[in-house]
Parts: sequence; C-alpha cells; structure tokens
Amino acid sequence: MRKKSFLSYEAKVIIAIIAVIVFIFLPFSFYDNFIEIKNNLVLFYDEKFSEIPIWIQVLPIILIIILIVSVKLIRKNRSKYTEDVFYNIKWKWKWNKDNISDLECFCPTCGETLYYDDTTSKFTLKVSKIDFICDNCQKVMGSIPNENNKLKSSQLVNKEIQRLIFKKLSKNQNLTN
Repeated sequence: MRKKSFLSYEAKVIIAIIAVIVFIFLPFSFYDNFIEIKNNLVLFYDEKFSEIPIWIQVLPIILIIILIVSVKLIRKNRSKYTEDVFYNIKWKWKWNKDNISDLECFCPTCGETLYYDDTTSKFTLKVSKIDFICDNCQKVMGSIPNENNKLKSSQLVNKEIQRLIFKKLSKNQNLTN
C-alpha cells in the first residue's frame, strides 16, 4: 500500500538547482524588470486608488483570507477517526470529504509499513488470500481472504477496509467527533 511519488526529492533538488543556474545566466536582468513593474504598480495605485480610504482597500483582502480559512476548515472532515486495527493490522487513512484516501497499513508490533503478497495461497487453498508481511519482523502479520479473483489485490484490500471502516462508523457515532 505504498504510494509512489512522481519525482524523488533528489530529482526535485536537481531541477531547482538547474532552474536557478538558468535564471542567473539568462541574457536579460530580472532586477530591472522587477523595478519597472513595481513603478508601474505604484503609478497605477496613485491614479486609481489613492483617494479611497485605506480600510476599504484592506477589507477585500481580509475577506478573502477569511474565506480561504473557512473553506479549508470546512473541507477537513469532521471525523477524527483516522486509524484502527482490522485483521490484526494497523490501518491509517485520511478523509477527503466523506471518502477515505491514502489508506496505509502498518505492523502492529514495530510500526513498519507492510507490503502485501497474493501469490502465497493461489495453488494450495480454494479461497486465496492476501498476506501482509513486515520486512522488519520477517513474518506475516495478517491476511485478508480474496474471494473475488477479478479484482486487483489493491482494489480488494481498499474495498474491504473501507467497508469495515464505514460499518464501524455506522455502529458507533462517537467516532465521528
């Protein structure tokens, strides 16, 4: 259940260094352009807004900040229920509105991220299973039955854990506070 990043941190640092070097050696100077833009903005302000009281000029900025903060607070899910143990595995997730996102599994013993393997029981059992293995502890920490072979393992795990989370939420409303 590990999430892959598009670029590693090292690649991002290298790109930033190259961008700074390119900006330094470009044939035009940024400082002159910056001073010219600043002077034009000051001139525009003096012509259009200098007669308006300062509190009226600041009011839209304050309202925009209040609006942004309130939207951020509303977007946060009202639920603080973001971790639980299912199938003897510690699960953590984030809420995106009313949906679960960034579902991750951890070893209940050492806290290391688990990886899953669905090949261990395909040939020996009638119902296959998905094993969650800890690299640190070197053992299987838990298993989830895989009755639907048409779904990918990650989809099946996400659906099953989300089903258990919503089932627990429906039974215990105190978790949503």
